[in-house]
Amino acid sequence: VRMILSPRRRWVLFALALSATILNLLDRQIIAVLKPTIAADLGWSDNDYGTLAAWFQGSAAVAFLFTGWIADRAGVKWANPLGVLSWSLAAIGHAWAWTMGQFIFVRAALGATEAMGTPSGIKTIATIFPPHLRSTGFGLSNALGSLGAILAPLAIPLLASLYGWRAAFVIAGLFLLLSIEHGTFV
Repeated sequence: VRMILSPRRRWVLFALALSATILNLLDRQIIAVLKPTIAADLGWSDNDYGTLAAWFQGSAAVAFLFTGWIADRAGVKWANPLGVLSWSLAAIGHAWAWTMGQFIFVRAALGATEAMGTPSGIKTIATIFPPHLRSTGFGLSNALGSLGAILAPLAIPLLASLYGWRAAFVIAGLFLLLSIEHGTFV
């Protein structure tokens, strides 16, 4: 069901939803950007890092089988905050992981919960945009969503140098939680 919104409200909602997408892509990059620091602290090998990447991707692939169904049942009003809340908590959980098993758990949780971002983002665009603007919305979402991957190598080392690598996960997760607090979602 498409919402009838003023153009201003539509674009404000879209901009707020995009902020969650950008932060989603930012928090999945933290471990890659800080790999040398984390590896030195925890004694990781390249194989350990590969294991974490595989668990993240595998859990996301499995979760994609279900997240569209969840987004359809919950609707954008609930699917977006549910996704952001769950992947924020998974991101924050990295700060308290010490063992490889704990990191596998939080990486798998992050991959599975971030999978909610795609179907809920698509549903949001379909809900707030009329048909003649949906392709524009999808294009902008993909283009601007990539900013998370661009911003990560710039912002994450700064956060880690100021507060430590564990705090980088907490700060990213808290930014996402604040997006729920400030009405990011429809």
